[in-house]
Amino acid sequence: MKPSRTMSAALAAAVISLAGLSAPAQAFPDRPVTIVVPFAAGGGTDITTRTMQQPMAKALGGEIVVKNTAGAGGTIGVAEAGRAKPDGYTLGMAPVGPLTTQPHLRKLPYDVDSFEYVCLAYSAPTSIAVRKDSPFKTLDDLIAYGKENPGKLTFAVQAIGSIPHIAGLALAEEAGIEMTYLPVNGDGPALKALLDGTADIFVPHISFLSSNRDQIKSLAILQGERLEGMPDLATAKEQGFDLDFPIWGGLVAPKGTPAETVAQLDDACHQAIESEPFQAHMNKLGQPVAYMDAKEFGAFVHQRYEQNRQLLKEAGFEPK
Repeated sequence: MKPSRTMSAALAAAVISLAGLSAPAQAFPDRPVTIVVPFAAGGGTDITTRTMQQPMAKALGGEIVVKNTAGAGGTIGVAEAGRAKPDGYTLGMAPVGPLTTQPHLRKLPYDVDSFEYVCLAYSAPTSIAVRKDSPFKTLDDLIAYGKENPGKLTFAVQAIGSIPHIAGLALAEEAGIEMTYLPVNGDGPALKALLDGTADIFVPHISFLSSNRDQIKSLAILQGERLEGMPDLATAKEQGFDLDFPIWGGLVAPKGTPAETVAQLDDACHQAIESEPFQAHMNKLGQPVAYMDAKEFGAFVHQRYEQNRQLLKEAGFEPK
């Protein structure tokens, strides 16, 4: 019996349909993944991201492109990453300030719940730093002077709402002292203010301290344990102040990115951080390697978000 034209067409359609069902979906990623860095090229966050770029691309089995979108203290780039399509092809290297302090200081198009958290990529301890020839030898010396001379200690603040600013607020709160805040535009101007006597202290990250140890000294590292590479530097904790204020950042994806994609990106991030080029980069900076997986990083960001909101509120900055 010869099949009719109608029957032949139906059989052909069925074969095509079955072929479509049996074809595997294209694996992620099938095109380049973009990481938005919210600062200009050449800065610490940008260099760290670019050091991760090739090892992470290799682990992911695809290509990674780094895009710099600077402005507004990093919030423009973070906002760009947050509003991207939630498919894993656009990530943000989101630093602590834009994630956990800036949303409390002004109205932004995102908040802490606008992202899926992929991994913590770096964390640089900070330090209470003074001039090399400062009369303050320990944190106790500094605090004793502050208590005897309310408001006379001058603290060079790199940016309102930044981690160095938050660390200074926490120190003043715990120690019961008053400080005068001197706004400056970055670590370089803060160092200049220290050296010319305009400021008494500032809070740099550890790599800046390390590269300027001929001009400044640390009274306290603001983390729980001494640094392996600088064991002579005392911590605030061992001096009676439980202060832990690293400058950190990590990869985020837009809210709604599939969990399996986030897990794949997290694994690639971890492999990049464990790679020899990245380890060598951190060693050169005198900075410990840091990593948290997606779940740990998400919980950490939410905890710091609330902690910084409270510190800003206590200092008179009304959270938005």
